[in-house]
This record gives sequence, C-alpha cells and structure tokens, in this order.
Amino acid sequence: MDIEIILLDKSHIPKVISLIAGYLNSSSNGVDESDPSPDQLEQCEQILNRFINDSSAYCYLAKQEHEYIGFIILSWSFSISKGSPVLRIEALYSSSKHRKKGVGRKLMEHAIDLAISNKAARLQLETDDDNAPARTLYKQLGFKMLEGKGVYMSFL
Repeated sequence: MDIEIILLDKSHIPKVISLIAGYLNSSSNGVDESDPSPDQLEQCEQILNRFINDSSAYCYLAKQEHEYIGFIILSWSFSISKGSPVLRIEALYSSSKHRKKGVGRKLMEHAIDLAISNKAARLQLETDDDNAPARTLYKQLGFKMLEGKGVYMSFL
C-alpha cells in the first residue's frame, strides 16, 4: 500500500490530534505507554493550532488511504561555516500499529529529498541513546553519529 506525504494544514488538525498524543505518550524506545485522556487530546489540538500559526517549522504527514499514520517535523537553520541551509529533524513518529512498515523511512526519505532540493549542507537530528529502532533507521539511511559533539539546552 502506498504512503503519501503531505504538508500539514489546518484542515488536518482534527484528524491528527491522536498522532500528536501518541508521540507525547511514547517512550524513547518506541513503545506507546498510555492512551490519551480527553484533556491531553485538547492540549494536542492547542499545540497543533499554535504550530500552524508558527512559521519556524513544518510538519509533514504520512497518509495511507484515508488514515494519517505518522509525521515528521522539520525546521531550517543556516550553517555559517558551510554557507548553506541546514535542515533539522525535530520529531519523527509513526503510529504503533504502523511501525516496522516503512512509515518512518518514507518520512525520512522525504526530508532527505527536501534537504537535497534546497541545497542544504546537511540534515541533522538528535535521538535518545536508548531509541534503538530510530538509531537503526538513521544508520541505514546513512546518518553518522558525531563523536565529540554534545547537546546543550537551556530550558526557558
């Protein structure tokens, strides 16, 4: 069955709230931990509405027939040292019943194609150390772990 990749727009929000909840309720090892509560579904709708109104990132949805089965969130930055754009993968998720069926790969390939077509210097991402399924996929797609690079964050 074919997987179509489409850009999120406002009309998709009611249909993809459960995907966002699934992402929020999944552990770093790819296991969904709980079903979303009504309050959490409402929070996910609010998150998606804020996202739609923010121009700093893009969400692409994986759709199979009439069902949304995954998403990838991408944002652009710029490498001064390379003089070219950089595409960052901020989040990648496929619904639990569609894992190991090529959804994540299809979304990643879409990101790779976007990076190449926009002449990006690189495509970069971060993942948890214990997320073995994601790390395996990234290695299969040619991503390299950069030794000596750390992630620093300031939570505001």
